[in-house]
Amino acid sequence: MHRINSVLFKFKCAFKGLFIAFTSDNSFKIHFAATISVIFSAILLEFSKSDWMIIILLIGLVLVAELFNTAIEFLVKLFTDDYHELAEKILDISAGAVLLSVIISIIIAVFIYLPYLL
Repeated sequence: MHRINSVLFKFKCAFKGLFIAFTSDNSFKIHFAATISVIFSAILLEFSKSDWMIIILLIGLVLVAELFNTAIEFLVKLFTDDYHELAEKILDISAGAVLLSVIISIIIAVFIYLPYLL
């Protein structure tokens, strides 16, 4: 029984983390809004099963990258509010990871959307 409670507690913490990211990070809100737009357009365009799988994977890639970025931002703020060159590099690299995931997602999305739009 203790093991089940532990698993449930971990899920509770995970959902709490999603809630914190959604309520405290504007970038996560923007990515989430983009996710809703992508899902809505995919429904309207009647994506194939394989296209849905790719789009869901890309959405996951971007949202997970943003969650890690948000966590890293909180971690840096935990240690300093003052400017520090290494802190800046950490935050820039983390933001760069999100940007790269978005660029990759957009490139692949163009290949998926074009046949439906033409």
